[in-house]
Amino acid sequence: MQLTQDDISFNHQIHTKDDALRAVAAALQQAGRVEGDYLAALQAREAQISTFLGNGIAIPHGTPEHRDAVLKTGVSVLVCPQGVDWGEGQTARLVVGIAARDTEHLAILRQLTHALGDDGVPAALSRATHPQEVLDILAGQYQPQSPDSGERPAFDEEATFTLRNPHGLHARPGAVLVKTVKQWQVEIYVENLDTHSAAVDARNLMRVVSLGAKQGHRLRFTVKGPQAKAALAAIGEAFDNGLGEMAAQPQHLDAAPPAEKRSWFSRLFN
Repeated sequence: MQLTQDDISFNHQIHTKDDALRAVAAALQQAGRVEGDYLAALQAREAQISTFLGNGIAIPHGTPEHRDAVLKTGVSVLVCPQGVDWGEGQTARLVVGIAARDTEHLAILRQLTHALGDDGVPAALSRATHPQEVLDILAGQYQPQSPDSGERPAFDEEATFTLRNPHGLHARPGAVLVKTVKQWQVEIYVENLDTHSAAVDARNLMRVVSLGAKQGHRLRFTVKGPQAKAALAAIGEAFDNGLGEMAAQPQHLDAAPPAEKRSWFSRLFN
């Protein structure tokens, strides 16, 4: 995906989610990415589950039922430094509207969430005054301090689950997974074994989506705490139930592959 300055706009007047969705849908249509009433697709997704990821970032996108309205995969980035009320006490300052024909949006999500994974990035974007500044930040030229450093804590239990969802681990099933994880008083990390990703905090929706997991990918969870086994059992049940999207075949815990002796810091660059 190649973003240009034409994909990015600033708006200091928008304050509501509905107005932001209208602006994003109009921009995608004007760019020739969608046809018909794509606003209805964005609103339908929000009715299912909020696309607010955290750190002032929302990624509205359509539902699978509206994919016929997408002519070509693309994004429209709306920067609102004043903040947009996304509901439930959440304020979005960067709204990334996504139009995707297939699972291409997973690559878009992964790119964006890697670029915006640090708490300092939204603040940098809120101070931006020109589209090129936003492009520079999204391209990784902004170097935020990573919240994770040093070695990953030792864990008590681990398990690997295979993702069955046809459209991958996008925002909706990701939110179901994070909600399941947050029920337990444990430290828990997850990594994508098929993309050799770094392990990320499974309580952070943005980082979970950044794994870019597609159907068939294996996700390994490592857990520390007295409730580790119960947490893994609940996660397994969530996977069996299709993470809120589909009925999946029950699966067993895959045998853990041999652990590589790599530092947590080195994982960030693989």
